[in-house]
This record gives sequence, C-alpha cells and structure tokens, in this order.
Amino acid sequence: MLNQIVYISSKSLQSETAKLSAISNRTKVVDELIASYGLLDKCYTVNPPKCSSSDLLIFHSSDYVECLKRSNQNQVDDLNEVTEELEEFGIAYDCPLIERIYDFVTQVAGSTVAAVDAVLNGAKFAINWSGGWHHAQRDKAAGFCYVNDIVIGISKLRSKFQKVLYIDLDVHHGDGVENAFCSSKYVMTVSTHLHEAGYFPGTGNVTDIGIGAGRGYTVNAPYDRDISGEMFVPYFTEIAQAVYETFRPNVCVIQCGGDVISGDHLGGTNLLPGDCISCVKKILEFKVPFIFLGGGGYNIINTAKYWTALTATILNVEISKDIPENDFFLDFGPDYVIDVCKRNVKDKNNAQDLSQKVCVIKDNLERYVRSAS
Repeated sequence: MLNQIVYISSKSLQSETAKLSAISNRTKVVDELIASYGLLDKCYTVNPPKCSSSDLLIFHSSDYVECLKRSNQNQVDDLNEVTEELEEFGIAYDCPLIERIYDFVTQVAGSTVAAVDAVLNGAKFAINWSGGWHHAQRDKAAGFCYVNDIVIGISKLRSKFQKVLYIDLDVHHGDGVENAFCSSKYVMTVSTHLHEAGYFPGTGNVTDIGIGAGRGYTVNAPYDRDISGEMFVPYFTEIAQAVYETFRPNVCVIQCGGDVISGDHLGGTNLLPGDCISCVKKILEFKVPFIFLGGGGYNIINTAKYWTALTATILNVEISKDIPENDFFLDFGPDYVIDVCKRNVKDKNNAQDLSQKVCVIKDNLERYVRSAS
C-alpha cells in the first residue's frame, strides 16, 4: 500500500449511510459519479469492515456505547419512541433513532478506521467521503452525528505520528473534534465556519484557542454569511501557511463538508467547489500523508460534484466538464455539467474584518505554538 491513494467504499457503507434521511442515498450518488469518471480505476479501493466496540471506546463513553448497543434491537415501529435515556444521549430530534443504529455507527466509524489503517501502512492519501461526523460528543449525538469517527481516527494516527493537523472546511464549526483535543499540543484543530447568532452549533469564536497544555493549538477562523471565494481563499491560505510554519504536522486529516458549497439549504456561503479545491491544493503543499473525509452536504448533487472534482484533484487528473452516464445521470439535469452555480447574493464579509481575524490567529500561533517548538 506504500504511496498508494486509497478510496474507501462498499455496498454496506452505502446502505448504512442511506439510513440518515438528511443525506439519504448521498454515498451511492457520490461513488457512482466518481466511478463514472474512471477515477476509482486510479485508486486502491478498500471495503471497510465495521469497527469494534473498543474502537468506539477510544473516544465515546461506555454508557453511550452500551445505549447504542441496546438500541440496535429496536424495530422500525419503535423508532419514533423517544425514551428518557435516548434523549439523555442526544438520540432524538436532529439525531433520531435509526434502525439498527449500532450497525450504522460501527460501519461509519469503521470506514474512517480503514482510512487510518491505510495511512498507517504507508498510503499517501486515503479518501473516505462517508466519514467526517464532527459534531458527536463523547457521550452524546449531535447535528446528525452519532459517532465521532474523526476523533477515533486521529487518536489512532497518534500511534505513529507525533503531530496531527486537523482542518475542518465544513460550513459548521467542528465542535466535537475541537472539544476532544482542546487540551492537547499534539493535535491542532483548525476550523473555518459560518459564525452568526442562531447558527448551529454556535461555537468557534476566533478567541477560542484551547485550554491548558493545548492553549494555542485550537484555531477558529469564523466568517459571516455568503462568503465568496474572493474573500475565503486568501483568508484560508494565509491561515494555513501560518499553521504549517508554526506547527509542522506529520500527518493531516481534512474534513471537506459539502454544505460549504453554495446552494446548500443548511449552509450559508457562496463558495464554489473550485474555491475549496484551491484551499486543498494549498494544504497539499505540506507534503505529508492525508486523510480526506466528508461531513455535511445536504444538496446531494452539488456535494457529489464537489467531492468528485476534489477526488480528481487529489489524483492529479483532469476531468470533463460534462457529467458521464451513470445511474443517477438524470438528477444532474438540466445542464449535466460538473460546475456549480453561484447565487446572486452580497458577500456579508469585508476584507478588513477577515484581516483582523488573521492577525489574531497569527499572534496566537506565534505566542503559544512557535514558542513551544
């Protein structure tokens, strides 16, 4: 597996993730589009096994894991019944009980564990668009996320790599991952996200920089609604360069939530896939092993376009603008092209405000991270 590019995919993963009404058949649509461009022929495809309960316990509490196991036996007729225990563990409302929930959780977490194993065994890049569930807490589901596969994966990476850089491009703040590592100086978390009153999860201010030994190793780069690529790309690029120069990671995990793309009904940006890909190209200059994860993305067609274009970038392959024939071809109408359209809205951000945030971030990196190296 040395220096190979690994792609995580299986029929089981497609069917398990389809249990989530928020994303329905997204995994299958993404896999089909990527395959239709011939990109899977250039990857080593791995069929991920389910993870073990010991893998879940790397991060999640035993009480939470046991609740998931007990709930696994619930039949379809019981799914609408919210018990006090389920509500205590966040399995309600935006994270409703789903059929055979423990099977779902172990398959999703197992997909990221498989990506991590690939990198631990010498793979250059591992791609898992079914991973990236960044809101789940140690003992609670949140924001459509029942398991924090990212935290489990990063914890496993630490068996080989001293310093892990986590970058979160999802439109929502990566609160679960940040909370898990906010006191660690060996895992730096960087989250760019929409931050405004009433927007989930409501955390991730630029002044939130970690605690204790991890102070300075949490980086939050918030922005206002409808940010454009003209504003976002230089904002991110300057921060990414400062992070690399001060932290010098040995491996990088990047969450590429598709809800950051314009047109997502739970999003709030005016970014195009090309804008985010420009950011990823910057990170690829770090020349370390990478794990690419999915995350949000509730406009399924736009998310599929984004992750397909990003997969091509990772493989260093040019792809046609025209969507090839595939099982979901008609869903890509009426234009049938890989491009995503911007919305005609005003960018609520201004360069001066973003520049001030960059200065705060750079100052913290110099004060806490570089001084400790």
